[in-house]
Amino acid sequence: MTTIDLRRLKVLLVDDEAFIRTTIRQILVLVGMPQGNVYEAADVKAALAETLRIRPDLVLCDIHMPDGDGFVYVGNLRKAPIPGVAATPVVMLTSDSGEEAVLTAKELKVSGYLVKPVSIATVKKAMERALKATLP
Repeated sequence: MTTIDLRRLKVLLVDDEAFIRTTIRQILVLVGMPQGNVYEAADVKAALAETLRIRPDLVLCDIHMPDGDGFVYVGNLRKAPIPGVAATPVVMLTSDSGEEAVLTAKELKVSGYLVKPVSIATVKKAMERALKATLP
């Protein structure tokens, strides 16, 4: 595995709850990411726009949101006309541990599936698996 320079990594957090976004942002900073490299979106529409704007290296995405779910986001992402964007690694970050959600995530070829609450270590490990790299 290669090592990734966290100063260059861009991560998009997609969750309708500001508290969760703040918490995950703090976890990312604790693993070594600069705050300026962590972007946020509170809904599917904003997430798609932000993805096209910043072209993140990784997306951490909730499933259940009021305006549509994370699976809609991932489905649209996978259909993006820009190959690099369509292949963006996505880790689902959700409280839904149900079999149907997990199977849907697999069908959409997500790179990871974390059930909230999460620890610093589990977020870091999921990022490493999704990026196929080692984080310092």
